[in-house]
Amino acid sequence: MKILMLTWEYPPRIVGGIARVVHDLSHRLIKDGHEVTVVTYKEGDLPEYENDKGVEVYRVENFMIHPTNFIEWVLQLNFNMAAKATQLMNENGRFDVIHAHDWLAATSAKMLKQAFDIPLVATIHATEAGRNSGVHDETQRYINDTEWMLTYEATEVIVNSNFMKGHVQGLFGLPFDKINVVPNRY
Repeated sequence: MKILMLTWEYPPRIVGGIARVVHDLSHRLIKDGHEVTVVTYKEGDLPEYENDKGVEVYRVENFMIHPTNFIEWVLQLNFNMAAKATQLMNENGRFDVIHAHDWLAATSAKMLKQAFDIPLVATIHATEAGRNSGVHDETQRYINDTEWMLTYEATEVIVNSNFMKGHVQGLFGLPFDKINVVPNRY
């Protein structure tokens, strides 16, 4: 199976826990015989392309336009991630599944899913409501709504614990059987 991973962080760029999960999962999937391509953010002097022990890693820069806030920055990154994934499919054939990691990759995941009719899997690593004990302002509402949209668009939603399964199900009103628990150990 050809799997496209969309994430805003991948080692050596580590912002939080997502990078390690995507790295470990990607290598496990390679070990299980799948082809894995990661499209992520290019920070600093990191290479635009790297073969990380079988995982094809493509890093994209953001637009030259300087965003005025973090939401704009994330949207610009998503446009470039979608463009890179489209280029890769034009050159190498389509992916069998898209796996998006958190709201930070939601927009590109939705665009690619709809444009190419590819199934979408989403891992929710954390929620805005959980990080802030609720949603209290418009920026948090935007992130929360983007998380909801990602889980709505996904065929399957993955979380790392039974607690998160209950949290995500209650927060977004998802069918309980759409959410699968995969602990962060591979």
